[in-house]
Amino acid sequence: MNWDEARNAIHQACMRLEKEGLIAESSGNVSVRLSEVDGRELIAITPSGVPYRGLKAGQVLVIDFEKNVVDGEGLPSSETNTHFAAYRARADVQAVIHSHSPYASALAVAGHDIPPLLDEQVVGLGGGVLVAEFGLSGSDQLGANAVAAMGERQAVLLRSHGVLGVGRDLDEAMAVVGQVERVAKIYLLARLLGDVEPLPANIVEMEQKFYRMKHGFPVEG
Repeated sequence: MNWDEARNAIHQACMRLEKEGLIAESSGNVSVRLSEVDGRELIAITPSGVPYRGLKAGQVLVIDFEKNVVDGEGLPSSETNTHFAAYRARADVQAVIHSHSPYASALAVAGHDIPPLLDEQVVGLGGGVLVAEFGLSGSDQLGANAVAAMGERQAVLLRSHGVLGVGRDLDEAMAVVGQVERVAKIYLLARLLGDVEPLPANIVEMEQKFYRMKHGFPVEG
């Protein structure tokens, strides 16, 4: 994906995320990993403080892993450090989305993990979605806490903040944050009805093996 293609893809993703209520105004952020240039790791990322309804593809920035702007004008997202943390921790991650979707954010504020409830959740996300330890917005600690809680799964709840989702491409990252919000809504509604029954442990283990195979992670047994 060249720089213009990445900018257009991020712009389209932001339009979809806003339409689906997963981000609003200028909250949340989107990035994709780009090919290295002269050994320099690069990403394309949304700018800081630009409302999504007025965002233009040309405003998406190309930056290196030192936060230097390689192409474009303005400042990169305030959560750039968290995106860097995800890319550095996982070679398979090619896109990162930070969303502020309501149901998932409610669980993040309350400090509730989402247990493995649905088959498609385990196969698509890798299991339950855990709440990371609190980290100040924009800090290195937020990124470190996020990747520690996410592990080899596809998403994590950021304590008192929102959601971080990753993917092998931008479409997958989009699917991940959308699925987290749907599962969060189901979980909250189920709690209103009474006790929540997670999937049996043996089923989760079996489906996690399929998830790991799909993502190229080592599978035991």
